[in-house]
Amino acid sequence: MIESYHLTVVGAGYVGLATAIGLASKGHTIDLMEVRSDRLEALRAGELPIHEPGMDAAFADPAIRARVHPVSGLPDGPSDLILVCVGTPMGENGRSDLRQLQSALEAARPLVQSGVPLVIRSTLPAGSNDQIVRWAGGDQTRIFSNPEFLAQGRALEDFLAPSRVVIGTFPEADPAALAVVKAVLGGGSCPLLVVTVAEADLIKNGSNAYLALKLSYANELAVLCEELGADVMTVIEGIGLDPRLGRKYMQPGFGFGGSCLPKDLRSITNVGRDLGLEMHVTSAASEANESHQRRFARRVISVLPPGSKRVAMLGLAFKAGTDDVRSSPALRVAELLIGRGLEVVGYDPFAAHDAALALPGLRLAATAEEALAGAGVAVIGTESPEFIDLDWRAIAATMASPVVVDGRRVLDGSTMRALGFRYEAVGAPTSA
Repeated sequence: MIESYHLTVVGAGYVGLATAIGLASKGHTIDLMEVRSDRLEALRAGELPIHEPGMDAAFADPAIRARVHPVSGLPDGPSDLILVCVGTPMGENGRSDLRQLQSALEAARPLVQSGVPLVIRSTLPAGSNDQIVRWAGGDQTRIFSNPEFLAQGRALEDFLAPSRVVIGTFPEADPAALAVVKAVLGGGSCPLLVVTVAEADLIKNGSNAYLALKLSYANELAVLCEELGADVMTVIEGIGLDPRLGRKYMQPGFGFGGSCLPKDLRSITNVGRDLGLEMHVTSAASEANESHQRRFARRVISVLPPGSKRVAMLGLAFKAGTDDVRSSPALRVAELLIGRGLEVVGYDPFAAHDAALALPGLRLAATAEEALAGAGVAVIGTESPEFIDLDWRAIAATMASPVVVDGRRVLDGSTMRALGFRYEAVGAPTSA
């Protein structure tokens, strides 16, 4: 039987909620500390402040919900472990903004100085650990890093069944504190790696940067295929049959986004350059990602019928199944189109509210059908199943011109053309 602990989780965003709910499902008691009043109110009402598949159902379980106690400050009672899960977003200078982390660590300092072990699950840029110790004000032998590897859309699933657990330690780590960290975060059949804090940060940053490189490569192949009259899906299928390469994370699109991949690419690049290293590969991947989004916007403009200025953007989040619009390629393309004087009407089943806040010039529709009515071109911005299941035959009659540019390769081109659409897709030759 797993021993039950009383834990403090700081931050009720995607990582914090997946961590808190996942640990509560294992029988631990959680004080979930959050400074945003809107998130606290939602949690206290039994609602999650974000959309993430599987978490609503888990939080609705009375046994799990009873173990999660939303609080605005440090808990009054004892705590066996503090887990900090606040955001470290990319700032305007391209470097990780650690202000939320600094505030969280300074708030948690009384617990740390009383001897409670501290675990950082927030993503850290490599080489920042001396700052962490200063902000926490504690003994570094009881401070650990535990980078998360949670993919949005399956964050809770990834927490409960991780591919690996990485624990970063400072020299001469306290054995008793490390034992608690292992007991809370380890277990199961996945590999458990105990490494230095620098190695832990590089495992996290390096993993995300490599995934971004694979996506950038797939998108680069897609551009070549468009120009040479080939279909990138066939090309990638052949490449993926090589067991050294595989097919995973090579789905072509018009760019990648989210809170992790763009930021960790830039982080790896900046850390390297601070050390006098060029970092050619990671810097090129960041530049390529922005280039793909600009190119995709130009392709959308190129197929707009004469006189038409309305574009329907189906999908506004950075990926389907989430309400997260951070670094969303769809929003970036919408921004570029609006900048060219076009009217962009967007629809997303989960992310519409946050998308409107992120891009004030964007118009919103309540349904996909409403967004498409009168549009000169429809753009598929995410791979939402809802867009596949639309009645495209009926929609063709409502559009100003039946043109679809599929940025995620989710629709069947032959079917769409049979319905009378001009169908364009990433990685496929331009239609006549």
